[in-house]
Amino acid sequence: MRTPRSRLTRRLLIVGIAFAIILVAGTVGYILLEDWSLFDAAYMTFITVSTVGFGEVLPLSRGGRLFTIVLIVTGVGAAAYAFGSLTDYIVTGELQGTISARRLRGRMDKLSNHYIVCGYGRVGQQVVQELVNSNAPVVVIDRVLERLPEQNATNLLPLHGDASDDDVLRLGGIERARGLVAATDNDADNVFIVLSARSLNRDLVIVARGLGADAEPKLRKAGANHVVLPNAIGGRRMAGMLLHPSVVDFLDVVMHSEDLELWLEDIAIATGGALAGLTVGSAQVRTATGATILAIKTSGGKLLTAVSADYILQPGDIMVALGTRQQLQALENLAG
Repeated sequence: MRTPRSRLTRRLLIVGIAFAIILVAGTVGYILLEDWSLFDAAYMTFITVSTVGFGEVLPLSRGGRLFTIVLIVTGVGAAAYAFGSLTDYIVTGELQGTISARRLRGRMDKLSNHYIVCGYGRVGQQVVQELVNSNAPVVVIDRVLERLPEQNATNLLPLHGDASDDDVLRLGGIERARGLVAATDNDADNVFIVLSARSLNRDLVIVARGLGADAEPKLRKAGANHVVLPNAIGGRRMAGMLLHPSVVDFLDVVMHSEDLELWLEDIAIATGGALAGLTVGSAQVRTATGATILAIKTSGGKLLTAVSADYILQPGDIMVALGTRQQLQALENLAG
């Protein structure tokens, strides 16, 4: 994708070559037509192309005057093309870019509880697609301008820059963001991104991509809450398809299908909510909402996959629940 600056450079290069050809052709033309010296021919060509209005260097024949007319027309045409290219750059390039940047910054200043995706390669594109499909507001940061997606009118904002730069992250609203994904194809870059993001927002949920197995401890030390190793996950998934195909198909449909009636959601128990302080048995979640609690992640970070009926629900606990959209919404209302 050509930028306005690259298009201007290309056009001005064409104009420069055209002027050089005109000057050489004019000089040679006067030498051949009028038998002038090299200096007189070059001087006449310069003052003719520049249209400064000086008189003829030496008397011209009829052929010489016709040649001068052609020289003036071509010179003025080249100058007009150069002026038009410059005007086009100012109007549609810099000015439009400034307006777009201000609009983009205005939209980013209003963002809160959004997600930031750093790196728009194959993994980053898939992450963004899933978030956009869930109607989540997303800021995409990439240092390669041509790789960024188009700005979305609702919930997708592209930002050109280095995601490990604090100023770029601040422009993306890092202090107000809900989560960040470091998805570049370089472990060192992801570590720096995680370090910068964690220093700017201590409560941010950070998910980092790791290419090598040794990247996980480094990313966690840098501040990542979760580390995803695509190669390891891909291998486990392929093995699961061989060993437990029905289970994998079910989980894939539940997590990613938009047409299925049942959904998996994580729902937090709020302080003062109706469920806070109740046991799982006395809460009777399934009777009240129709949703089923599959697991609970305690406020201390422990994941309970076999939840006892005697377990007391605490504020900050996160329930992993299965149900329809309506059932899950009812459970969220009950929890909050």
